[in-house]
Amino acid sequence: MHNVVLQAGGGLISQLVEWLTNPFSLGGAVLYLILLTLIAIELKLLWDWYTENDTEEVEFSDVLDEETLEQATVEHQLLDDISESHKTVTAPAAIEWETRSARVGEQWTTTLSIADYPDYPKDGYLSELFEMSDVKFDLTAHITPKNQELARNELQDIADDLQVDADLEQSVRSGYLQERAHEAAATYTAVENGASVFDQGMFITVRADEKADLQDAVQKVKSTLRDDPAHLTPKTAIARQDLALQAAAPIGDNAFGRTSIALGGAVGALLSSPHNATILEEGGVEFGIHKDNQSPVVIDPFARDNGYAMFTVGDTGSGKSFSSKQNFIRSIEQSKDRIGIILEPLNNWAGVSEALDAKRITVGGTLGLNPLEIRKTPEHVQRAMGEDASPFNEKLDDAMSFLTNFFALRGISLGDRRTTLELGLKRSYKRNGITDDIATHGNPSPTIRDMMDVFEDMVDKPETFVVRSDEEAGKVKEDATWLLTQLRPFEEGGRHANLGQPSDFDIRNEKVIYLDLAQQEGSVDSSTALTMQLLISLVYERAKVTEKEVVFYIDEARYIMQDAASLAFLETVFRHHRHHDLSIRLVTQTVDEFFEHAESEAILDQCAVKQFHRLDGMDEEWADEFGLNYAQMRFVQDAVPGNEDAGFSEALVGVDGEWRGTKVKAMPKEKQVIDFDPSVQRRSSLPGAGDDAVDAEIQAFQERLERREMSETSESNEEPDSIKATPDGWFTEESTGA
Repeated sequence: MHNVVLQAGGGLISQLVEWLTNPFSLGGAVLYLILLTLIAIELKLLWDWYTENDTEEVEFSDVLDEETLEQATVEHQLLDDISESHKTVTAPAAIEWETRSARVGEQWTTTLSIADYPDYPKDGYLSELFEMSDVKFDLTAHITPKNQELARNELQDIADDLQVDADLEQSVRSGYLQERAHEAAATYTAVENGASVFDQGMFITVRADEKADLQDAVQKVKSTLRDDPAHLTPKTAIARQDLALQAAAPIGDNAFGRTSIALGGAVGALLSSPHNATILEEGGVEFGIHKDNQSPVVIDPFARDNGYAMFTVGDTGSGKSFSSKQNFIRSIEQSKDRIGIILEPLNNWAGVSEALDAKRITVGGTLGLNPLEIRKTPEHVQRAMGEDASPFNEKLDDAMSFLTNFFALRGISLGDRRTTLELGLKRSYKRNGITDDIATHGNPSPTIRDMMDVFEDMVDKPETFVVRSDEEAGKVKEDATWLLTQLRPFEEGGRHANLGQPSDFDIRNEKVIYLDLAQQEGSVDSSTALTMQLLISLVYERAKVTEKEVVFYIDEARYIMQDAASLAFLETVFRHHRHHDLSIRLVTQTVDEFFEHAESEAILDQCAVKQFHRLDGMDEEWADEFGLNYAQMRFVQDAVPGNEDAGFSEALVGVDGEWRGTKVKAMPKEKQVIDFDPSVQRRSSLPGAGDDAVDAEIQAFQERLERREMSETSESNEEPDSIKATPDGWFTEESTGA
């Protein structure tokens, strides 16, 4: 056994020796390859050992202080929160698919695709859809440029096929096919002439909180898309809501796959739709930004056919005062032929008044304000008046309303003395030669002191005022004596002495006027409504004689809307304000006062522009009164109030029966003017009012001089036959031989 083993072992060694001595044999080559591999491994191990880094590894957190680590933990948590928020915004947590709808998060949705488009769509053909404020929807359009050569060939094939079908058809349908063939040929010709071609796919996702509401919303959207001016064919993506919803996603591809060929003009008509959904009136001012398409909402109250009045309603802190001040500033700056007047009892507009350098008229001071003042109605207004209109009778009603309120505030009932009071009022106008004849209304107006002179004559000679029986004389004398006693506050030195003399102010030569009621520390007493009524009357009489447009803001309007005696006169003013280019704009906190009296509802009907800020009291009853649907009512209830963090407030604006949800924002310099506080700020801190400020008219004159000088210089340096720019931006070619 041992010999066998030794022989075997010796045989192996001899074999290895043989392979080593003969490297070109198969066994030798394999052996040398193994040896080279082992040597290479050994060398690699030696190299790694030689180049090994002896530096000790440490954790990065070990070299940072605790504060840095704590901040990193907080930042990491913030990033996690942001990522979760992004996930929630871009995709719902779960989706429940149905055949015609889907439950996406907390909402139900139905996605529609457009199966057929008009050949020549009108500009803004989807504007009716974007004007819908009672339906929540998203619209996504996929527009992809097509290869011009391939598009031309495709359109040629379509036109040829339609023409062949039209030629082969022998029924009444041949006329329709022939018309389609001509339209296809016209489209091909347009592309042949260089018109751009696109693939267009459109998807609309309709949303609602309840499934039952979703069905109604889908029908409204479909009806709008089928009707003029859209003329589209919407189809519900049956059993393909998942693909349609992906296609409608703002960052998704057109997974649904349905497209149609559209020329550049059709794409332009589509892109103009969101802008047509807003209101852009020439000569108007921006009321806000459209909440959906971010386009400006520009309205001109003076362009309305049914009156220039408007009102703004909102809860305290809703942003109504801010937007009213902004609108006032923009309105008076929009036209140089426009006068701005502010009337409010709580001193909230003092900053804007000071910032705009308004003429401040303190009503509670010595300035004369005549409640009996009447102004001549201009001829162009007379021509527009009805045959039964009587400015004189309107003024008599106004004056009696003022006097009645005066007695009511003192807790005194006129009773049957009212007849004597009316007689004294008419006789005072008659003594100044003022009658129902409009030509006499330019005469000096009587005052309450003139009325007292009439009552004095009644006491001295009552028989001259008797109508039928001598027994009347005693009653006339008794009433006149009583009225003289009660009207004593209007005498010189009395509490209302300034109301017993001729008016001392004029709005014709002023740009901005602030009627300050001089309330103590912003309080409002029982005479506020009386004073506000008087001022409205005076502004109305002044508006008759000025040729300029008048923007008249009345803040805290509830004080005059709640009094029936004031409303009778106010209704008259609202019915005729349009004839005198007077835009009365009421600002108040509640809507109740508009429905307490028949006169206040008539005033509401005269307001062509309505603006609602956040109003918790806007319920279904009030929504019906104002013609708001459910979605519009909810918008008013949930509107964002004005605050610094949001940077805007929301408001629902209605004009001519159309409603737009808006965001009210102000430019930085505009905000400086609105927020100006004269008690702690100097007027020089306002933009354009510092030491270097230049009067606007002077600056415009200087600019015209500079342009003229530059023009004369350029003309003197011109070469013959040169081309120069004309003021309107076009170019004219002038020749020395001309």
